[in-house]
Amino acid sequence: MERIEICDLLEKFLSYGVAIRNYHPATVKKYRSTFRMISNDMSVQYLDELNARLLEEWFFYGRTNRKWSAVTFRHYLKHINVVMKWLIKRDYLEENYVQDLEKPKMEIKLPRNLSVDKAKLILDGAFHMKYRYRFEKYRNRAVIAIMLLAGLRRCEVVNLKLNDISLENRMIFVNQGKGSKDRMLPMNARLHTILSEYMRDRERLGEESIHFFISLTRGKPFGERGITNLICKLKKLTGVYFSSHMLRHTFATLMLEGGCDIYTLSKLMGHAKITTTTIYLSCSNAQMGKSIEMHVLN
Repeated sequence: MERIEICDLLEKFLSYGVAIRNYHPATVKKYRSTFRMISNDMSVQYLDELNARLLEEWFFYGRTNRKWSAVTFRHYLKHINVVMKWLIKRDYLEENYVQDLEKPKMEIKLPRNLSVDKAKLILDGAFHMKYRYRFEKYRNRAVIAIMLLAGLRRCEVVNLKLNDISLENRMIFVNQGKGSKDRMLPMNARLHTILSEYMRDRERLGEESIHFFISLTRGKPFGERGITNLICKLKKLTGVYFSSHMLRHTFATLMLEGGCDIYTLSKLMGHAKITTTTIYLSCSNAQMGKSIEMHVLN
């Protein structure tokens, strides 16, 4: 009987996922990464080499050697579980090897966010850092601003097209963000000014790329690696530790502290469930301070 390679079956599953489940390219990439890790760590290539004991050992290795968090553990488990169910449904397997695998208890962690002063320092640093070309200072400040003042994810920033930004109507269209969801975001006055100044300098270059944020290489978008390098330089310049996702967390926290209601914030963040957004209520010290003052006996 011919042995079946795991990678071949995975590609069949991913083709199904893209066509039927509408998987995002980022989701496809994560599934491939998970099974590539299993193959490399446990030296397995064929489906008949997989079993419950081997996968249990792999998860144990991840927790002890790779220091996976409970979230990471469950993240990989979800991928394997979905693929296993698909293989059983199509008679490639008879049992789900991870069905009874015990999961670690979830840690309760609050999103990390920046203070107002540190957020301002990063935004100013992006503009006043030394650059070889003037265009870079306007673009880099705009990149930081759209995450800090509109809460966009890094991948959403990279995927922005020129016609997704309407300076006239002060609106940002996020096309197929996380979870394959579209959303519209209004821009505040500060962000509108920053994006307008960026666009004026971009037009000076005569660049006709469809991408909103562009690199100095003609026609090329300003990609995720460019954002990562920018953040590394800003951390070194300002002495403030942060990530692109911390800018998003900061946006959410400062919106609540400014008086935004949780329902509106949930829509702005692009969360599928409002319960995801409520965690920001726990990390807003100013909001909790205002609330505690409302006690009747105060």
